[in-house]
Amino acid sequence: MRFADETLRDKLAAEYVLGTMSARARRRFEFHLRGNPQLRRAVAHWEARLSPLTAAVPAIEPPARVWQAIKARLKIGQAVRPGFWENLSFWRVSSFASGLLALALVVFVAVPRPEAPVDTGRMVVVMNDLATKKPAMTASWEPGQSGGRLLRIRVIGHAEMGPNSAWELWMLPGGDQKPVSLGLITTHETQVVKIPAALAARLDTATGLAMSVEPAGGSPTGLPTGPVLYAGESIKT
Repeated sequence: MRFADETLRDKLAAEYVLGTMSARARRRFEFHLRGNPQLRRAVAHWEARLSPLTAAVPAIEPPARVWQAIKARLKIGQAVRPGFWENLSFWRVSSFASGLLALALVVFVAVPRPEAPVDTGRMVVVMNDLATKKPAMTASWEPGQSGGRLLRIRVIGHAEMGPNSAWELWMLPGGDQKPVSLGLITTHETQVVKIPAALAARLDTATGLAMSVEPAGGSPTGLPTGPVLYAGESIKT
């Protein structure tokens, strides 16, 4: 993966700090992070930018029963009787079992297996507040899969929705094509939008996403009618 593009570095760093990357993408990003000072500076920038959000979340003291349950599960303060690891008969049986396991391993290696699916990466959109130019929402999904898509949305901060209004998410196909509605979303911090298979391929190639404020129930025309608050470009990671 090339990180010469500053916009790409910035958006990947934002997704990394926000925690919206898949486990595989996160490991791949951290591998490149070790040897790329530009990536590390981008991550440090986003950590400093978003750290005030964590200060707004009050600490929660877990109830005493949680700690008691942990101690009970770990058997802290309890005498532990010798288990089967100290049992001589266990090791006698285990030598025979090890032979069977080795035979099974040979059979497993010899039998041809279907190839694992190719990792197609992940599409990410960091939508900025068009008024403040600051990140306000992220969206990510796995492209190239059969069927529909699961669009994972994360709203940054404590956004509010006006009365008798709705937030509608739009796919921006690019060129002269008109925006396509992906449905209504809420102000919840994390949510998932199911995209039907009929729109999956178009979503994978879309230039970006946008969010507009519409009347309750959504746009009456099939196109954005209210102000567009958030918008961002699609980036493949």
